[in-house]
Amino acid sequence: MNRFFFVFVLMFSFISCSEKKEKLFEKLSSYRTGIEFENTLSFKEDFNIFTYRNYYNGGGVGLGDINNDGLLDIYFTSNLEKNKLYLNKGNFSFEDITEKAGVGGNKSWSTGVSLVDINADGHLDIYVSNSGDIKGDNKQNELFINNGDLTFTEKAYEYGLDDRGYSTHAAFFDFDKDGDLDCYLLNNSYKGGFRITSIGRDQRPIRDEVGGDKFFLNDNGKFIDISEEAGIYGSIIGFGLGVTIGDANNDGWMDIYVSNDFFERDYLYINNQDGTFSENLEAMIKSISAASMGADMADINNDGLSEIFVTDMLPQPDERIKTVTTFDSWDRHQNIKTSGYWNQYTRNTLQLNNGNSTFSEIGRLTGVEATDWSWGALMFDFQNDGNKDIFVANGIYQDLTDQDFLQYVTQDEVIKQIASPGSVDFQKLIDLIPSVPVSNYGFVNEGNLKFSDETLSLGLGDPSFSNGSAYGDLDNDGDYDLIVNNVNMESFIYRNNSEKLFPLNNYIKIQLEGDRENINAIGSTVSLYTRDQIFYLEQMPIRGFQSTVDNNLIFGIGENISIDSIEVNWDDGKQTTLYNISSNQTISINKSNANSVNEVYQDNVKLFNEIGDEILTHIHYENNFVDFDRDRLLFHMSSSEGSCICEGDINNDGYPDLYIGGSKGYPGSIYIWKKNRFIKYLYPFLDEDKESEDTDCVFFDANSDGNLDLYVASGGNEYSIYSPELRDRLYFNNGDTFKKSTQILPAGKFESSSVVLKNDYDNDGDDDLFVGTRLIPQKYGLPSNGYFLENDGYGNFSDVTDRIADKLNNIGMITDAKFFDYDIDGDNDLILVGHWMPITLFENINGSFSPKEIGAFEKSEGWWNTIELGDLNNDGKLDLVVGNHGENSRFKASKSKPVSMYINDFDDNNSIEQVIFQYNGDSSYTMALRHDLVMQMPGLKKRYLKYNSYKNQTVHDIFSPEKIRTSHVNLVHDLKTSAFLNKGNDFEKISLPIESQFSNIFSVGIDDYNNDGYSDIILAGNLYDVKPEVGRYDANYGQILLGGEELKFEVVPYNYSGLLLDSQVRDFSILKNLGGKNYLLVLNNNDTLQSYSF
Repeated sequence: MNRFFFVFVLMFSFISCSEKKEKLFEKLSSYRTGIEFENTLSFKEDFNIFTYRNYYNGGGVGLGDINNDGLLDIYFTSNLEKNKLYLNKGNFSFEDITEKAGVGGNKSWSTGVSLVDINADGHLDIYVSNSGDIKGDNKQNELFINNGDLTFTEKAYEYGLDDRGYSTHAAFFDFDKDGDLDCYLLNNSYKGGFRITSIGRDQRPIRDEVGGDKFFLNDNGKFIDISEEAGIYGSIIGFGLGVTIGDANNDGWMDIYVSNDFFERDYLYINNQDGTFSENLEAMIKSISAASMGADMADINNDGLSEIFVTDMLPQPDERIKTVTTFDSWDRHQNIKTSGYWNQYTRNTLQLNNGNSTFSEIGRLTGVEATDWSWGALMFDFQNDGNKDIFVANGIYQDLTDQDFLQYVTQDEVIKQIASPGSVDFQKLIDLIPSVPVSNYGFVNEGNLKFSDETLSLGLGDPSFSNGSAYGDLDNDGDYDLIVNNVNMESFIYRNNSEKLFPLNNYIKIQLEGDRENINAIGSTVSLYTRDQIFYLEQMPIRGFQSTVDNNLIFGIGENISIDSIEVNWDDGKQTTLYNISSNQTISINKSNANSVNEVYQDNVKLFNEIGDEILTHIHYENNFVDFDRDRLLFHMSSSEGSCICEGDINNDGYPDLYIGGSKGYPGSIYIWKKNRFIKYLYPFLDEDKESEDTDCVFFDANSDGNLDLYVASGGNEYSIYSPELRDRLYFNNGDTFKKSTQILPAGKFESSSVVLKNDYDNDGDDDLFVGTRLIPQKYGLPSNGYFLENDGYGNFSDVTDRIADKLNNIGMITDAKFFDYDIDGDNDLILVGHWMPITLFENINGSFSPKEIGAFEKSEGWWNTIELGDLNNDGKLDLVVGNHGENSRFKASKSKPVSMYINDFDDNNSIEQVIFQYNGDSSYTMALRHDLVMQMPGLKKRYLKYNSYKNQTVHDIFSPEKIRTSHVNLVHDLKTSAFLNKGNDFEKISLPIESQFSNIFSVGIDDYNNDGYSDIILAGNLYDVKPEVGRYDANYGQILLGGEELKFEVVPYNYSGLLLDSQVRDFSILKNLGGKNYLLVLNNNDTLQSYSF
């Protein structure tokens, strides 16, 4: 008994110690710090969430050393009560000096805070943005000028900064490099925040003189509104919640990112270096957040370029997705875009800077896209390992998006209880709104664009309603502490324990000393260099959401004990360089020691050179067809996966000619090489078949007459099984024109083909064909067939599949295939890829083809789009590069946690449905929202009367055992684009760089592009026709991967590759030694063909 008791005590002690394990961020009590600030919001009949839509947006945090004692002080903004200023006394002890300092504010509703030395007297001043719609309050912003004695004097009017709009935040920086600080003032429209509106983009340039954003020029200490001259929008459709300053295009001048809530898109203002800006978001960024809130800019991959992170409202747990989330329909989304509001999606977005004035949105790849109702966004190095992590402040005090609440309050009986003619019982209405605190998020940057949600282990897991946040070194120990402003609960003060938990990680703190009217050198950039690393920060303390961070720059440098060099590019372009700097010290760098103006160097030598229409002019047009009108529970369209391009010398002049496929309603085109360019020839037979959708093509001599004939595969998802437009077409070349064969190809019925290959499988001297089918019309998800077509030598083809390759029947949803002699036995084998199917190899054994078990292909079911062959390691065997869906997606799959699709007539209406499930945590839940599933299967409405009953529903919860048993089930285990090395009897899968996973890959080009003797790879794709809830795939601009002996496949930066494939790439044509040059032709879906020389 005593032994048992002793063991119990030991176990209890161990558990207690484990629970008290020290966290990286240690939350300090108000008793410990003396900070008792709380942004308290209580109900008022005349001012509440229904009378003022931004009621729960919260307040900000401002950090700065107001008395120059070397310690950071803290300023909190409050919405209904006085703002607070806390003086840092050292050792995390603070004193509330608000009243004697005179900075509590006299307005009713404060939002953002900007700490800046506005008069360059060596003392930080405080600019407070004010908002709200409170009767009798004029909302003027306040500027508290630091008197140098711990008192302040309000002088916003004297400086010209007493704006009366719904101000959110103000950013001060020297946009014109004249030595003083100018101001971007972010305002939020007086207009109601409805999601889509009759007010169109034509309103964007029309200024709202009271409520719009403003840009102020500092004219000898007086701020003058130059918004219109500077090119700044300030209309009634601007709902600004975040303003972020940074160098977006790496030209040494500060640009502006504005995140807008509601229906208006964000703005990206590029500094023209002449006193004006150009709003250039649509040319630089393809997808943005829909309800953009806080934002930040920082270099997350240590390449010296700043990324942009923007928060939104997408939750991560299934129970939150299913109860508080809704998404735009496809039609609504299209309306938003055509109305001028761009590609907006409900999720956080992380824009990776490509270095060529474009960004790739990789939030889904990095796993930072879903953090619930999010506000503050900060990117900084938590533990000084050299990688910048991400903190998100999170929560809404009363959640108006709760779907059961919205459903309940729209019932007639409830409306009668709450509203009567001329009045509304707001108290009763507000009491019905759920209030659910959620934790903030902390994502640890593991390098190589990988982030891990470590919220709990970091110590950041307290449920809260958090808004503004800021980081700063409160105790001068060389790491960033964290301060968070909360609604209706005390603020969070987190002490960073890096020096204890990560003692091997080092830092360098840099204090910049500017000159003239910018003594903190706002707008300067600092780069630290080691032998193989770059660490980059921008001196721009006003950031995040309504907040200001520490203006001392702390560089985490990991286990480096010294830095080779520090390069400061000052705000006016001058440069200072220091060498051989030891770690763990604070360095003050004065601008007075700067050298001459630094000029940005651009290397113009590129692998590829775009040549426009020098050799070819072609535009592909996609017909307008919406797959979702029929298949309502699918997320990706299949109808826009075309087109195709193929080469062949059709006039026997020794030069290649081209066929480029069309879409439904648009005929294909034939181009003849003549006089150093491709000339389009108008053949009537092409127009006769324009109602077919071309998916693949091949030139070959079908009838042995010495002329190349043309086979065109017909596919798409627009047709029924009775549509003759699905018939593949064989055109015989008689030397002058083409004549279509009367055969119904591939197999005597109408099917949706995807790929055609020529190959003399029976070695009789003529080319036979393989044709793969993509899908069964109107039965997406059910397996279709592959066909072997035997040529009699005269162009007559017989289906011999059952005789030589019967396993091709019901093989799957084929997208591509290749013939190659994988085992070097003298005959060509066949490899297939497709959607919801594994990579499948058919071995050729004496003219018959049988599936070959390959270990590397086990559980390889994916959404494979294309396959290409090349000898990657120079061993004489052909290897594989296979384009897949990629990992920059809400869909995640692995061998143990596959994506699944159940196909059945679930509601017994003689029409099948496809229901997709994927894992969220340890269980697999349906991806469809309640209202979408119930709309498709009304019989489920009784089971799911409330949204809350629909959360965490697996297939076994939704459907009966009999329906599950009789369903056809497809799985996806692998979404990565990958390479496979041919080992003779097996293949070895090798991972490609993370950049290969940015988007769907539809086209692969393998060649030695840099002439070093090793095969290189080009990857391209993208898919735009995707439901808004998962968001389109558009982050690939054409990746070049350079091969080598070690098969590391080095990614070529876009500004050196020369490629800019900013559309939906569907096919490549590589033409070697044509007119003495090499060419890459890039076929885009619904866009212009691009041409490059190399």
